[in-house]
Amino acid sequence: MRRFSFGFGLACVIVALAACSGNPMPGDRDYPYNLSGDYDVSFEAMGTEYAGPATLSTSPGGMLYGVLDLEGPERVAGNIEGSITGDTLTFDSNYERGGGCQGVLSGQGRITEGGDAVAGVAVVDDDCTGDLFDSIFTFTRKSE
Repeated sequence: MRRFSFGFGLACVIVALAACSGNPMPGDRDYPYNLSGDYDVSFEAMGTEYAGPATLSTSPGGMLYGVLDLEGPERVAGNIEGSITGDTLTFDSNYERGGGCQGVLSGQGRITEGGDAVAGVAVVDDDCTGDLFDSIFTFTRKSE
């Protein structure tokens, strides 16, 4: 009996290690949905487009960090924090815009394999407008 449990336990450990070593996780070097580098970003809200650059990086565990600087009728600049789970990005961006207004963009979108693009929907909570409104967004990696 003792020999069987040792062999069975050893087999379980080997299977578990093999499963972990073969599948990269978000933030690992070979994970196909990491977002890192420079991106062209576009948010469209209430018929107005805001576009500009963003720099993103995915950390181990799938945590995403970055900055964005959008131009539209006025400049919108902010930090991005979020996470990648599977092929999905979920993020919040605290921003500042003209006139001393601040707000939060909260979004979720699907990432293309290779991390070259992500598109989805966001909700804008702007302290100057006092309303929540919907937005659509795209991030597209800049060509090198």
